[in-house]
Amino acid sequence: MTSDQEPIVSVESPATQAPQLGFGAKLWNLFFDPRKTFASIVPNHEWIILWLLVSAISIGAYMPIKSIVKQSQIQQVQERLKSSSQVTEQQRAEILERMESQFDKPLNLLWIPAVQLVILAIVAGILLFLGNIILGGNSGYLKMLNAFAWTMMIVIPGSLVTVPMVLAKESMDVSLGLGVLTSAETGAFVKKLLSSFELFALWQVWLASTAVSVLARVPAKKAFVAVFVAWLVWVIVQGGLATIGVQFGA
Repeated sequence: MTSDQEPIVSVESPATQAPQLGFGAKLWNLFFDPRKTFASIVPNHEWIILWLLVSAISIGAYMPIKSIVKQSQIQQVQERLKSSSQVTEQQRAEILERMESQFDKPLNLLWIPAVQLVILAIVAGILLFLGNIILGGNSGYLKMLNAFAWTMMIVIPGSLVTVPMVLAKESMDVSLGLGVLTSAETGAFVKKLLSSFELFALWQVWLASTAVSVLARVPAKKAFVAVFVAWLVWVIVQGGLATIGVQFGA
């Protein structure tokens, strides 16, 4: 064994040798020993159950803070409209009225599972690219799709922590990371960049890198660096979009 090899990553196939875990055992190990969860991934359609479950949890977490989310987004739109000299007062009023009415339509909740499905499909492809092409590993799309769907279960502890914080503060301006360093005067790019470095986002990045390491059979450190860099690029893109008023995510 050479000095640059990592003994904690087996060159054999852990996904085929590891014992198959039940759903409950996978969920438990996701938070306490994620390598066991990802080693138990098989190319089935478990991602559908996970996607539906994550969507249901997300909708359930959204409902008690719906009015706060509504007020926060309306305030952001108001600020952008005020800075635009091309929008008349009547147009501003119509835009805000239309926006408020959209929040009261139950069908708008369908955007939550729809967006999560798109994210699930795209990110799984990116992780597969990182594992197979960039790192030279070997995995399949369906297994990576299941694995990333499992990382989305981070919504459980995330909701349990952040929803009470939002309700207590009556504001969406809460953070469990570098977002606490921002203020109302912080620029859109810096604010988006810093707020992205929060506990549950970084936890999911680590889980995703663990999935790549286990399924593609590549060193854990290399997998983390690759996934973290890809995530950081997306965060920078989000920061750039935020400067022109385009928002993705919270």
